[in-house]
Amino acid sequence: MPAAPFTANPPLRFRGIPDSLATSHLEGSECCLIHADNPLSIQDGVYMNPLVRVGYNGPAYVAVNPITNWLSARSILQGLWINRLRRWTTTTWLKDQVIQYRMNRWTSLSPENREPGDFCIINEMQVLDPQGWGHL
Repeated sequence: MPAAPFTANPPLRFRGIPDSLATSHLEGSECCLIHADNPLSIQDGVYMNPLVRVGYNGPAYVAVNPITNWLSARSILQGLWINRLRRWTTTTWLKDQVIQYRMNRWTSLSPENREPGDFCIINEMQVLDPQGWGHL
């Protein structure tokens, strides 16, 4: 991907959702939101290399990047079928409706309330506690 959006004035930056939206028990990943803000995502798409594994700290990085292959062929095949069955038998309609309702309510509060990365929003709240991040 060209670096132009990251070197523009103002440059493209990682961000979170506004605090006023987060109080509605919603969360958005900065890794998703940067693609929502990138004008090149629409014309060029977004590509991800699933073989690149990252961790937020040393132990997490070691856990996902072991010296030997961390997944057996059996666990890969099992995971593929479990995910396929879940996609076939579940729906996100109700979850999406809850998020859309909260987004609409927030948008109606002020004309400045606008979130272009609405597809990045999930029904979850993350808080910082003494043990690290907590999910509510």
